Amino acid sequence: MEQFHLVYYISMGEPSIAASLEKAGLYLAQGVRALQFDLPSRNPYRENPFIRERMARAWARYGGYEPFLQALTQFRKAHPDFEMQMVSYEDVLLTIGTTRYIDFCKENGIQTVRISGDGVIELARKDMNAAGIDTLTFIDYDMKPQEVELARTTGRAVMLRNVRKGMAPRDGMVHWAERIRFLRESGVQAPVYATAEIRCGQDLLEAKAAGAAGAFVGSCLMNLWEDEPAMLDLLGDLETAANQ
Repeated sequence: MEQFHLVYYISMGEPSIAASLEKAGLYLAQGVRALQFDLPSRNPYRENPFIRERMARAWARYGGYEPFLQALTQFRKAHPDFEMQMVSYEDVLLTIGTTRYIDFCKENGIQTVRISGDGVIELARKDMNAAGIDTLTFIDYDMKPQEVELARTTGRAVMLRNVRKGMAPRDGMVHWAERIRFLRESGVQAPVYATAEIRCGQDLLEAKAAGAAGAFVGSCLMNLWEDEPAMLDLLGDLETAANQ
């Protein structure tokens, strides 16, 4: 069986870029092997209130993306061996520009990204794919038919959201096992990664038992950034579960 692929999400820039990267370095020092960095969007419509508020403060503080890209490049030089991923909303990509974004990814050995949005953003994804960068597909809690079909036809790995406040699950499917089984029966063959409301190692074990290839974990740890002992305890619990 392949190792469970656990990726830790970091929303950059709050309370500062330097503070975000300090925590990223601490994650790596604890044995973390993969980090996914997000840049602040002005319209982070998929996020929970905690992340939306962090992004708003980060954007108000910096008002542009070059400080983030430069700091991440320096961080990568200091830490060359971990798997580095990016995730960005369409407004972020359109502001930076596809060419600059791809150049940044190639310079820093980033082989996996997720960009939210449709239309022209799909063209940007294809440009990234042509440049050798994998792009993740996002399937929301309601598993819209068009999202499932895009995952099936493109063969891109899937980030599958497990809960969203105010959104009803498709056909009452609320558990990882039935949701992942539905995707497989719908012809989605790519790896599926669990995301949203993963709070502890037991949540990871449930996703893993249901057939998830990995998971993205973010807010539960970032909520503890001001309580480092508690953060490290939770990080250890997550790592233990992922490696069972």
